[in-house]
Amino acid sequence: MKVAAALSLLVAVQLVYVHLAEAQYESEVDETAPYEVIRKGKDYEERFYPPARWVCHSSTSMRPTMSRMSQSFFPLFSYITGSNDRGAKIKMTAPVTTMLKQDPAMRRWWTQMCFYVPKAHQADTPLPENAEVYLEDRPAMMVFARTTGGFLTKMAQWKYQATLLKESLVNAKEPADFSTYYMAGYDSPMKFLNRRNEVWYMKKM
Repeated sequence: MKVAAALSLLVAVQLVYVHLAEAQYESEVDETAPYEVIRKGKDYEERFYPPARWVCHSSTSMRPTMSRMSQSFFPLFSYITGSNDRGAKIKMTAPVTTMLKQDPAMRRWWTQMCFYVPKAHQADTPLPENAEVYLEDRPAMMVFARTTGGFLTKMAQWKYQATLLKESLVNAKEPADFSTYYMAGYDSPMKFLNRRNEVWYMKKM
């Protein structure tokens, strides 16, 4: 039974990679969530993101891991490939954001993974069929973003980038909210060169 389950998971992952490879091939026409660079720091940018709609999936765990967060990716990917009230195929966009926030009282982590809804569907968005997938209208926000390349496949790598960003913001006396941070990925797993990964901290308003 364990072997059969493992094979089924492997097939599912391979199918997702195929679809992601197709999305990567079409990356020239895909959309990125719009933003404006307000200013640049030593190794980060301050950005303004206008209000926008995202489609999201949340989960909680004692300790966030990449494998646990992938459980949010599959429902979202199903949504854009037709698991919505119109059976609509929605283009893959960038970035895929994952927000991590710890609840000290509960000693648990809350994670929220989201896909940016393309401009064509912002005002009239297909509704998810999966009850665990939901639409979120994010208000305008200011973030501090640090960009790095390569494959960040482990939580320790993301945490390291977040630590570097935090140190820079503290040294620059920036008004950042360090209670949570975002991991933002821009590329398909099939892209090997010139990859773009970011970590964000929200600016206190």
